Amino acid sequence: MLPLNPARRRWIAWTAFALSAGACSSSDTPVDKPPPGPPPGRDPAHCTFEEPPARDPRPASGPARVRAGLGVATLPVPIGAPLGGYASRVPTLGGKPADDRAGRFVTGMVPSVGVHDALLAEALAIEAGEELAVILRVDAPLLNENTLFELESVAAPDGSLRGRILLTASHSHGAWAGWQPSLILMPGVDAPHRALADRVIGALAKAVQQAVASLEPARVGVAVDTDFDPTNSVNRDRRDENDAILDPHGEAAHGGKDATAWALRVDREDGSPLAALVNVPLHGTIGGDRNLIASTDVVGGITRALSAELGYPVLHLQGAAGDVSPAGEQGRAACPDAYRCLDMPRIEALGARAATLLAPLVQGVQTGAEAGLEVVTRTFYVGREAEVHRPDGTTLAYAPVSTDPDFIADRVIFDERGRAASPIDEFNTAVGAGLCGDGEAGSFAPIPGARSVPPYSSCLELTQGKDLVFGLFEGVPTDVPLPLCDSIRATGSAIRLSGTPSGDWLILGIPGEPTAPFAHYLRSRSPAGPERTLLVGYADDHLGYLLTAEDWLSGGYEPSINIWGPLEGEIVIDGLLEAASIAWTPEREDPEAGSSRWLDWTYPITTPIEPGVTSDHGQPFTGTAPLFWPDTAETSVPFATTVPRAVGAARFAWAGGDPAIDAPEILIEREISPGLFESLTNAQGRPVSAADGAFVLTYTPDPLNAAAPTRHLYGVVWQPVPSDPFTFAALDRPFSLPLGRYRFVVRGTAQASSGAAPYEVTSDPFEVVAAALAASSSASRAATGIDVVALVGGAPGIRALRVGPSDVDVPLPGPWTATVVSNGAPPQSFALTPDAAGAATLSLPPAELAAAVSIEIRDAHGNGGVLTL
Repeated sequence: MLPLNPARRRWIAWTAFALSAGACSSSDTPVDKPPPGPPPGRDPAHCTFEEPPARDPRPASGPARVRAGLGVATLPVPIGAPLGGYASRVPTLGGKPADDRAGRFVTGMVPSVGVHDALLAEALAIEAGEELAVILRVDAPLLNENTLFELESVAAPDGSLRGRILLTASHSHGAWAGWQPSLILMPGVDAPHRALADRVIGALAKAVQQAVASLEPARVGVAVDTDFDPTNSVNRDRRDENDAILDPHGEAAHGGKDATAWALRVDREDGSPLAALVNVPLHGTIGGDRNLIASTDVVGGITRALSAELGYPVLHLQGAAGDVSPAGEQGRAACPDAYRCLDMPRIEALGARAATLLAPLVQGVQTGAEAGLEVVTRTFYVGREAEVHRPDGTTLAYAPVSTDPDFIADRVIFDERGRAASPIDEFNTAVGAGLCGDGEAGSFAPIPGARSVPPYSSCLELTQGKDLVFGLFEGVPTDVPLPLCDSIRATGSAIRLSGTPSGDWLILGIPGEPTAPFAHYLRSRSPAGPERTLLVGYADDHLGYLLTAEDWLSGGYEPSINIWGPLEGEIVIDGLLEAASIAWTPEREDPEAGSSRWLDWTYPITTPIEPGVTSDHGQPFTGTAPLFWPDTAETSVPFATTVPRAVGAARFAWAGGDPAIDAPEILIEREISPGLFESLTNAQGRPVSAADGAFVLTYTPDPLNAAAPTRHLYGVVWQPVPSDPFTFAALDRPFSLPLGRYRFVVRGTAQASSGAAPYEVTSDPFEVVAAALAASSSASRAATGIDVVALVGGAPGIRALRVGPSDVDVPLPGPWTATVVSNGAPPQSFALTPDAAGAATLSLPPAELAAAVSIEIRDAHGNGGVLTL
């Protein structure tokens, strides 16, 4: 077994990822610019594709009355299913489970252990005249066209939604996986499981159907910010290799982060906002590869903060996030271990920072009651036979594959102008290659003739690793014919939205992870012009990172997640531009003309998910089983009857149903009069739920390592802060929860002997009390007064208490009331404003200073305590 250092893990992971391409054609001769779909006669015999019926274009339509609807569904995936985004969650590639639990719902990855916030499918349907478009975003690491096509059929069996859905993933690396119907993507999302896919696609269809069914007269508008976050407080460029490259026009390639953010808002007929879309590029990677708690990651932090501030639902769409990472300060500094270190405070604080910048953009959208609309979905060929045609007349292509055993590539990577030289003979493979870009990684299966030519020297020629890779995933057959049929095509979308108060707009759905130079170049070639072109990444399909040829040839990590070499990104651009050009014409073409569907996809994992029967569900748990908690490695934590506000941890454990059927709903209730409790609500007036990120739910099977556990134990941890997210407008908000008695109410579903049975269990009440000063606080006499440092802590790290670590002693926000007790004099109270570190000096005359014996510090909500001098 190869050593599992980071570079080697990535290299082995791409051994898995790489087999996806296989051999895509029987010819090595480049062809002319391909029409929609693969070149005629190039489809392998084992691949059957369905072409849509031919329909005539319809006349252009003028602006029409707008209607819109919103749909939302929670993804019903059981705890224990895999989380996607990191190949290093595969045990063979270095992944380690959190404990010894059996992987009931995983094939090649480690099982998840809990949920931070609900993962959702959210659909916005827009109709104008006879045209309907649905933008559906889902909390997922990635997706592919097989999901899109199946969703269209499930959501509308009559075919009325074919070609009308733009489906896009949030790209959270803590989102559910194991359901994506593709063998290409297995190292990042596990082998596809039919039962998990049925659950997810059913939820996606529910959101779409709800959005369409709720269409109502509406107004729509768009606004764009082309200089979003210039100080990198929300997102930042993570790719240095392309900082100085040229783009295909021969100009600077825009190698920094993509600084474009845009918003689309839909208002009701009376002008009240119905919902908004915001598009900001950033990777959902705050949760690292050891995190096994499902999370929407930074995207959820942004949408929760914006929704709370604006008072209506905000949906996030990814942009050119391929080379963009989240910014922000670390919010946890006292993690018990890597499995209990999801940085929820950083997610929340970063959401607040983004909301500050994005709220004015969303609020500034001008909406109109009429618009023109057209949606186009197109499938196009991807592979070495395609040529890339640039606007200056340059054609890029791969040289015919050489079978000469003595062949050596010419090593000419760039021409005299600094652009990609063509024909490209270094990519001397008929079947594609992965793991390129990293010149130091080496390869046991190099591309013939290019072993020592960066960035090709690390490439893995794809015919070599099939059995090794498929062997990582139990139950996946190794005799699957190559090429894999969904590896020779990609699908993208174009939506024209015209006649809005801010003008006409073109929305392009991009099938992969676009980098900034890719996005800049695509916009520059758009028929709508760069200022009118709005990009949605991770949409409809997934081909890995998408780069221009010059960007790919610059090397580094991003070219490794790529199959068809330096031209793949621009092959995608040519395909997207075809869809864009069709959508931008006055005629209204059929939305699915030119797309094609692979008919013979089958899921390799078809084992039904059967819930086990339980009899003890709905009972509080006080035993000694090794419960998994997100903030402490202690497994038997007693129920606390008193919990300090802001910095405490209220816990409750119970026996529930099998996670195959049980997705517990948790309510937090406050006593408003003796014996009468009411639900704690969020900014929209809804009872606090899993969608709010207010608590963490975890699951532990019992026995822990049983393939069929006899008992299913759940635990919830709640940090007593208000449900509204952290905000810079009220830094004391986390410390302001009303004191009093609270309790947990849990409603779930279990499999009883008679069938599915609901249950409800309520915890004993517990008292939330004011937060006391930590032992690290201090008060001391100085020359002119009393120096005070007032800290509270340490918190469990579930919610943000400030910007910076929130699971250690943190400053008590001001203003303070400082009460000085002196010998022989009545107490005196003063107003005191501390600095960001929780420090302040109270000035006193010498005589009063000498007589002072203690000082009591209280914030506006009563948190604090007495410090002795």
